[in-house]
This record gives sequence, C-alpha cells and structure tokens, in this order.
Amino acid sequence: MNPRVRLVGREPVLAAATAVLRDAASGHGQFLMISGEAGIGKTAVLAALTDDAGPDWTVLRGVCWDRPGAPPYWPWTQVLRATCVPPADLGEARRLVEPPASDGRGVAMAPGAAADAEFSVFEAVAQCLSALAAERPILVVLDDLHWADAASLRLLGFLARALAGSRLVLAGAYRDAEASDDLLAVSATAQHLRLGGLGAEQVRELVTSIVGPDGSELGDQVWERSGGNPFFVGELARLMVAQGTPDQRPPIPAGIAETLRRRLARLSTDCIHMLERVAVAGGEVDTELLVRIGAAGNETELNSLLDEARRAGVVAGEPDRPRLAHDLYRETILGSLSAMTRTEIDLALGVALQDRPGSAARVAAHLLAAGSQVRRKAVEYSVIAAREASARLGHDDACGHYRRALQMIDVEGPDVPWDPSRPALLVELADAHARAGRGDEARTQYLAAAASARTADDATVLARTALGIESLGQRSGARRADVLDLLEEAAARLQVVDGSLSLQSRVYGATARMLRHGSIAVLDETVTTAAERAVELAAAAGDSQALAEARLAQHDSQWTPGTARRRLPLIDAMLDAATAAHDADLVAQAHQLRAAALLELGDPAGRDELLTYITLAERLGHARGRWGALTRRATFAQLAGHADEAARLGEEALELGLAIGVPDAIGCFCTSRWSLVALGVPEPPSELDPADPLWPMFPLLAAWPLAVRGELDAAAVALGDFSVLDVAVWTGLEGLAAAAVVFSAVGTTAQRVWTYDRLRPYAGTHVVVGGCASYHAAVDHHLGTLAAALGDTDSAEKHFRSALALHERLGAAGWARITEQELAALASSVASDNEFRPANGIWQLAYDGVQVQLPDSKGLGDLAVLIGAQGNDVHVSALVGSEMPRAGGDPILDATAKAQYKSRLADLAEQLDQADAYGDAARAEKLSAERDALVHELSAATGLGGRARRLGDETERARKTVSARVRDTLSKLDQSHPALAAHLRASVQLGTTCTYSPTHPTTWRLS
Repeated sequence: MNPRVRLVGREPVLAAATAVLRDAASGHGQFLMISGEAGIGKTAVLAALTDDAGPDWTVLRGVCWDRPGAPPYWPWTQVLRATCVPPADLGEARRLVEPPASDGRGVAMAPGAAADAEFSVFEAVAQCLSALAAERPILVVLDDLHWADAASLRLLGFLARALAGSRLVLAGAYRDAEASDDLLAVSATAQHLRLGGLGAEQVRELVTSIVGPDGSELGDQVWERSGGNPFFVGELARLMVAQGTPDQRPPIPAGIAETLRRRLARLSTDCIHMLERVAVAGGEVDTELLVRIGAAGNETELNSLLDEARRAGVVAGEPDRPRLAHDLYRETILGSLSAMTRTEIDLALGVALQDRPGSAARVAAHLLAAGSQVRRKAVEYSVIAAREASARLGHDDACGHYRRALQMIDVEGPDVPWDPSRPALLVELADAHARAGRGDEARTQYLAAAASARTADDATVLARTALGIESLGQRSGARRADVLDLLEEAAARLQVVDGSLSLQSRVYGATARMLRHGSIAVLDETVTTAAERAVELAAAAGDSQALAEARLAQHDSQWTPGTARRRLPLIDAMLDAATAAHDADLVAQAHQLRAAALLELGDPAGRDELLTYITLAERLGHARGRWGALTRRATFAQLAGHADEAARLGEEALELGLAIGVPDAIGCFCTSRWSLVALGVPEPPSELDPADPLWPMFPLLAAWPLAVRGELDAAAVALGDFSVLDVAVWTGLEGLAAAAVVFSAVGTTAQRVWTYDRLRPYAGTHVVVGGCASYHAAVDHHLGTLAAALGDTDSAEKHFRSALALHERLGAAGWARITEQELAALASSVASDNEFRPANGIWQLAYDGVQVQLPDSKGLGDLAVLIGAQGNDVHVSALVGSEMPRAGGDPILDATAKAQYKSRLADLAEQLDQADAYGDAARAEKLSAERDALVHELSAATGLGGRARRLGDETERARKTVSARVRDTLSKLDQSHPALAAHLRASVQLGTTCTYSPTHPTTWRLS
C-alpha cells in the first residue's frame, strides 16, 4: 500500500522528516528518531521518508530482530551489505559482513584489544558511509531499534557524533515502551518525533478509505476502541469488510490482539499451520526451508498457502522469501501456540538449519528451545555461536551464549563428559566478560573456572584462569597476593603434569610482571628469577612468540633508574624473538623500549629510534597503535621544543585513548602535560582519587605548576607540611624530578638535601618516563636547581653546564633554553651576592641591596656558621666549643624512658625486616626515619661510656647560650638592617641543633 494512503493525519511529521533530508543534502548530517507504540505508524513514516528521498539518494536499510539467533550488529550487517562495497574494501568493518570461520576454537583477544577492535570497526563503518555520502546523499534507515543489541546501539551513537559536515541521515524507529536505557541515551542526541494516535476525524477518513461509505458510521466506534492507532484502525476496518454487511457484523473486538486473532481465524487450517512455522522461524524465511520443516507437503502447496495469506494481508515480502506483514501478527501467532507445537517447530528448524550456511546463533536458539532431546547439540552450537559473536566483536552476545551452554551442562550434571569441558567454558565466559569491559564479573567467572579446574585436575585450564585474572590488572594488595598464589599454583601443577612449556613460560612471565609492576614494586631476585625461568621455558619450547613475551618480562624485571645500558641487550633479544614470531606489535614495542633506554643515556640515536617506533605503531593498523604513535609524537615534539604541538598531540591521544579504553590513557596524558608545564603549557586537571597510588603526592603535584610560574607563596601553601617520604620513588625518577622543581623553589633545606642525594647517583642521564611517555630534562638540570637553592653556587654551575651539554647533544631545545636561563640567573645572583663575612674585626653584611657593618660578636659568628652549613643541622656544642663547664642535674631520660625507647627500637627492627621481605620500600623508609630519630634522642641523652646526660649539663647550657646571643644579635640588626633581621628570624631554627633553612633560595658570600 502506498505510504501516503496509510499516513492519514501525519502531514506535520512528514514535513519535519522531509526537512531533515533537505538539511543533510546541503552538508549538515542529521540524526532522526521516531518512536511510538506498536502499530502507530513508525515504519510507515520511514517508508514515506525513503519515498521522499527519491533517486538522488542512496537508501540503506537495516531491521532488528527480537530472537536470540540474531548475530551481533545485525542491522549494520544489512546496511553494509546494501552498500555493495566489496568486503575486502571495508577494512575492519569486514567483520560485520563476512561470517567468521568456525573452527571450534576460542578467539584469543585481550580485553584492551577488544575495545580497540570495536573502535576500529566503528571508524571503518564511519569511513565507508562518509565516502559514499561524498558521492551522493545517504539515508540509513534502522527499524525496530527496541530489539537492537547493545553493540549496534554503540555504533549508532558513534556515527551520530560524526555527522557534522556530511550528507548522511541516520533515521531510526523504536517502540518507546520497550526501549532500553542504552537506546534512550542514544535517542536523546537525535531529533525526536513521537507519534501519537490519530484524531476522530482522521480515523473516520482512514476507515472510509478502507470500508467505503459505511466507514463514516463506524469511525467513532473504531476510534474509541483503537485509540487512534493506525494499524489497529486498519485491521478493524478490514475485519468488518471480511465479515459482511453492517447488519451481519459482530461487535467490534476490544483489543488489537483479539482483532488479529479474528483476522487469522478466517484463514484455512493449513494456512495457519504454515504461518506458525513462518512466525517461529522469524524474519524472512525461504520457501525451501519452509517445505523442509513441514509447512507444506511441497513447494506448490506452499505457494498456494502463501497466496492465501497474501490476499488476507498477513504475509508480505518476495515470493521466495515471505515474511509476516507486521510484527504484531507474529506476536499474536506465537502467543497462541501450545508449548508442544512450539517445541516441535523449533526442533525441526534446529535440525534443518544445521545443514545450511548461516549463523550458529540461530541454530542454537532453536535447539535450546527444543528441549533436552537435543541438549548436546544445543551446547555445541551455543559455544560455536559464542565464538562467532566474539569474532564479530559481539562480546555481550558471546556471554549470553556461553551462559546458556553452561546452564545446559549444569542441568544434566557436571560429570557429563562434554567437549569442551565446563572449566574451559567458564574460562571462555570470563574472557568474554573481560572483553566486554566487565572486570568484576570476569574475575568472578575466572575464580569459578579455577575451582572447576581443580576439581577436574586440569592444570592447563587453571593456568589460563591465572593468566586471565592477571590480565585484568590489580590495585589491591590482597587481590594481588591472591593472583600471585594462583600463578604459583598453576606453575607447580603444570610442572607436575609436564604441561606445555610455552604455557609455563607465560605463567612465569605474568608472575614477574605482577611482582614488578605492582603498586609496591618488588625489586629483589624473585622478579628476575621468575623472568629468567620464563625465558628458559620459552627457549626450550622453541616458541618465538612465548620467548618474545618472556624477554619483555625479563626487561621489565630490571627496569629501574640507571639500568638503561644493562637493558639494551635484553631489548635486542626481545626484538629478535618478536621478529621471528612475526609479531608486529612486539617488534614496535621493542623499538619503543630501545628509544627509552637510549634517551635515558642521552644518546641522540634515541630520537631516531623513537621515530622508528612511531612509524611502526602507525602501520599496525589498529587504534591502539595510533594511540601509541600519537603519544610518542607528543614526546618527540616536546624534545624538539615544540610545546604547543606536543600539547595538541597529547589531547588528540587522550580523546582516542579514552574512546578505545586504554587503561593508561589518562596517566600518559598527565605525565606528558606535566612535563610541558616548564615549557609554558597549562597543567592538567590536578584531581586524584584517594585510591590512586599517587594520592599522597597530591600536595607536591598541586605546587608544581605554581613553582614553575614563580607563584612561590601559593606554591608554599599548596605544598603545606608535605613529607619527602610521600614522594613516589616507585615511579622512577619522575617523582624526584617533580620534587626537585618544587623543593628548589619553596622547600626546606632538608627537603632539598634529601632530593639532591637521591638524584645525585643518576647525574649524566635523563629523566624519561616509561616507554617515552614524557621527558623531564637531564638529571643534572634538577641537581643544579637544588644546589643553587642550597647556596652551593659552584656545584650548581657545574650541574647546569653539564645539563646544557646533555640537552644540546640530545636536541632537547626547550630544556636547553631553560638551562641557559638558570645559568644566567645563577651568574646574576653571584654577581650581586648577599654578604655575611668578617673583615678586620668588622662584619660586612649585605642583603636585598642594603649593606651595613657591625662590630664582631659571637652571635654573628653563630649565624655565619649556620648559613655556611647550607641547611645541615649544627649542634650547639659545635657553636660554643669547649667554653662551657660540665654541670650536674637530673638525667635527661630516666630508666623507664630508656626502656621504652629500646622496646620501640626492637619493634621497629622487626617491622623493618618484614617491610624488606615484602619489598615495601615506602614503609621501610618511614620506619627507618622513626628509628633514626629515636637513636638520635638516645644519643643526645647518653654521654661517654653510656653514662646518662643530665639536665642542665653543657648541652642544655650551650643551647641557652647560643639562643641568647643570636637573639641579641638579631635585636641589634633590627636597628641597622631590619630586612636582614626579618629574613634570619624566618630562616633560622634554634634548639639543641640549629639550622638555616630559608623559604626561598638565597646565596651568600661568606669569605
């Protein structure tokens, strides 16, 4: 029927829909969604829209299916096939067109790779439609979206966000009462037309067009019963025509289902028998299949029955591929079937479809519905369907197929010798959940698989579960311990049964990775032993792929600051194995790791190696490779001093990384952006989850950009009472580089000395984060800023000159400029140095451009000693010499206090042993600090031969003496040089030990 006849009263809707076509034809892509109840006219509006598009448009149609047998992305499969683009030219979208080969084996794909593959498919579909729309406008029509799978809706949302500037219209229709949350979320971004019922006048017009003049009399009754639903109105009108003259007609039925049942009741019994099989088969069904499942005795009889149904308006479609005219007919027929009849038809369909090409999911759906008599075949086809769904990236569908297969196995009992076994299926189910992004559910299923594998004494499956859980990543120490235990158990069981050497290698490699990359990195021989064992097993197996992965684990086991030269041979070995295995991803990663090692050493060849990685990553052909290339292009741009370009590339990489689910996308963006702050780029948002391992460093990160910009007061406030024990040394040198920037500007002398001492062993190298994720200058640059802040101008100049040479050799233009600026500032500060020195019995004092002279005094001498100590503590006995006599008094610590101190020291020793055993470096450092403080207190309270010092003895009296004469000197300075007096009061701490620790770096000439 012409859609214009059916669309009585829809003129405003059609006008709005037609406007969408006009806008898109002018290059403004459109997204239109039409909703309403069943029968309200959604499909008719789409048909009218297609009719309005005319010959100048290419129309691509896809219809969703509500049966479990529909493969993932089914509406998009129809759309892509309608383009007539050869599958070979569809790129990654080819997955949605060509049915995947079923060889009975699982599909290996890491969880991260699954998100990447989905993005690649989405992008390929977008590119295909965009290319077609460049030639002529494209109208994509998607009907019955309330039955769409989640993956199809994600693709629709992706395409809807990429419509700008295209001649493409996405038009969909769905029943709003049956819409999922995902569908409603996608629809919220579209132009939305909601269809309601027709008015009384419009119903009379529609009834009259079907019934004739008598329709006017029945129109009001039909309108009241139908609610203005056009399909209901039409079916009621046709029923009346079929039932004779007005005086012979029975009462109007109350509902649409009853109306359809009455319409169907007028067909022959054989025709109903045939329609029942069409309804159970679902969608379009070919006549050959209908004959085979008993819809008719032969094709001639079938065609006669189809003609009868067509005349009644119940069947539509091509002669050899009939379909029911409306979904409501199918729902009505299915609702009237007995359970026995439905089972018989499903069984016939399940058996017949096994010998025909097509989706395994359709076969599995009918076999599952057929019951226990074909249960084994139902399990077999459910597993095949799950693997096909995974190959098409339909991971949600795969989970459903695996669950149904397991339910079938569990019904008959776990001891039935199924192939594949229940433990193996549980692993595949867990893998599917992981690929779908449901880590918690994946973990649950992996653990269930482990328990089942133990029961079955299946070491191979146990190893697969351990590797699966490890691949999910860990944050909690308890969970990490659980997984390490599982990996160790799997390794032991594989060894007992003489299991696959390659699998054993992967288990040991995973163990090494977990130990090395946990939030508290273990750096003892346990890591290297596990990695070396992985290499030995892979080599013995002659498995190049396993060997490449083991070499990577071996490299990572030794990846700590200062090991670049030692890592290079390991990287070469990894590259050789990856090349032999033809693993392009690992080949690219080897070049990436080599670039990092060479840059760390300051070798200019690292730049070329980084460009090699970028080229290889771009050629990998997947989105994750493009993300890797983008992030490292940002690093290369930063090295070259192109800060704005680096920032732009970093933002592009972040957008792509989040879209494809790269776990480290945000972390990589932040480290890159932090490194650019020194080059004038704004810092990244400094918001951290308290569960983030970097959370304790938040004050330091907040102060970082403020210190770089010279906002010292704000930086000091942000830093607060930050402890050096919270600097994340497990991240490599990045945390120390950040500490150097901040502490040089607003840190205490103790913080500067602590950071300097920990960076000093790495002088002559560069701060490279991870696999070239960012670059934070030569270590000597940071040593120079710390030395300058400590007042050691000679050392600062040496470090800066070394850093300048290192930067120039590496081509780090931006950092070379910054180092030159630091050298110039250092020279300027030395030229106009502050002065605090004696000359011929007179002290020459200069500060902040003001010079004064004062007569000699012990207080000035004390201050000169403290300034010259460059932030180190000076004991008062060193200031007073031997001029104070001994004196008696009560012990500083009595016997009880000493006993308590010693008991606590014993506890600390035990806790230190535990921290060392577990490789908990941060905790060990905190415990060591507390132990050193207690030892210092005991030492201060004990004299020669272990005799107790007494209150009021020479130390206490020395403290009082030094404090008095320094205060006296500062009082005199108040009169002659107030600014100097104020600076010294703020910078000098007095007590048993004294120190000079200015808030801002201050240099002095002392002799």
